[in-house]
Amino acid sequence: MLSHVPAEWKKIFLSSVIVITAFVLILTNETAAQPSPNRQNADPVDNYTIIHAGALLAMPGAAPADQSSIIVKNERIVSIQKGFLSKAAFPMKAGDTLQIVDLSDRFVLPGLMDAHVHLRNQPSLRRRRGPGRAGGMPADFAFNAVLYAQRTLSAGFTTVRDLGSDDQSVFAVRDAINAGRMIGPRILAAGSNLSVTGGHGDPTANADLAERMRLGVCDGPQECRRAVRTQHKLGADVIKYMSTGGFSSQTGLAQQMFLEEMKAIVDAAHQLDMKVTTHAYDPDAIKDAIRAGVDSIEHGFLLDDEGVQMMKAQGVWLVPTLSASMPPPIFGIKNAPSVALRNKYKAFERAAAAGVKIAFGTDAGTFTHAQNAKEFDLMIKFGMSEMDAIYAATVSDAQLFGLEDDIGSIAPGKLADIIAVTGNPLENITALHKVDFVMKSGRIAKQDGVMAAPFTYPPFREQAE
Repeated sequence: MLSHVPAEWKKIFLSSVIVITAFVLILTNETAAQPSPNRQNADPVDNYTIIHAGALLAMPGAAPADQSSIIVKNERIVSIQKGFLSKAAFPMKAGDTLQIVDLSDRFVLPGLMDAHVHLRNQPSLRRRRGPGRAGGMPADFAFNAVLYAQRTLSAGFTTVRDLGSDDQSVFAVRDAINAGRMIGPRILAAGSNLSVTGGHGDPTANADLAERMRLGVCDGPQECRRAVRTQHKLGADVIKYMSTGGFSSQTGLAQQMFLEEMKAIVDAAHQLDMKVTTHAYDPDAIKDAIRAGVDSIEHGFLLDDEGVQMMKAQGVWLVPTLSASMPPPIFGIKNAPSVALRNKYKAFERAAAAGVKIAFGTDAGTFTHAQNAKEFDLMIKFGMSEMDAIYAATVSDAQLFGLEDDIGSIAPGKLADIIAVTGNPLENITALHKVDFVMKSGRIAKQDGVMAAPFTYPPFREQAE
């Protein structure tokens, strides 16, 4: 058929036929490898946990229920049923796992939260520096934070806000927890606190601008905006700045930051969808922080009546940190001035009575970690009910953190952050001092008072480069 065609054309024709044939074969093989439209992929394996709760405070603020079953699928709550559901009554597909946790003699409630901790240290370690070490290094602080995060979770606190560390340590621990390499609470980290030069929170010694930004030291609106963006770039979830001096730095209690600097910080953070809180004692500084649009006030011991009304009107939260004032062991002072100031101004009592939103926060790290629950004792001592104190550490903190869709109560669709104690904390709040059971995001971290192994929760899978 090709006898009349020149030889060079024959070669071209035959080469083209070979290429086209190979291409068709490739397409045919790829098509055959694709699953049939009618073929269903195998369903993923699910892990179920049924918790039998003797008493269940699913929604703090509402009355607890008796004898309930909480059904958890993987990391989230599926449903809550009356009575104790058995394995036989629970339908599962092939390959699924199911465990029943018997807390029928326990009081079950949502995982607690603390809006103000410092995981990288606590007072005792500040006095134990090695020879030749002027102060802790980020690596030291990260190791501390691993330990204190585990202790905090063991105490029943499944979510915390770390308000002031450095540019590395707590970020690293938070990321390790999120990746499943270790056990610990959910952490919202601020990184370095923002402070004016020489103010409460300035750790620098004649540092250059880049060092100042990394460590949160800023003067003037422009630098303060840049400091916010630097912390955000480093990994901050929330911004904390120092409106006033403080006890531990011996920089006094007066205002240290101008309104324009505060507003620059708040505006820059809100533009990045980050919440802002501030360390503040002086009443004028508190009011300037409110004018700047801050989301919450930490401590606020000198809060005056005008400030109370401003906070209520603008929906600003108070994180009272009563534990840091009664007295704070970090200062090593028996008759600490913070105690006298707190008792004189009674800011917590007046704010709560006026309807200011109260969030639970302790300043753990200025005292020994895992003693966070003692804050409940003080809140009740100063007039709050047991239910309202638990509400502050669950629903209120979840709202302050912007995580109310996921945590704060035990409800279908929410993450399974669940704890259990012996005794009824609505009758005796000290029941929360000893937490027997902790589940975080559907995984049991503590059962029968024993913590899970720290580095096998859950198994870590290295990601491909």
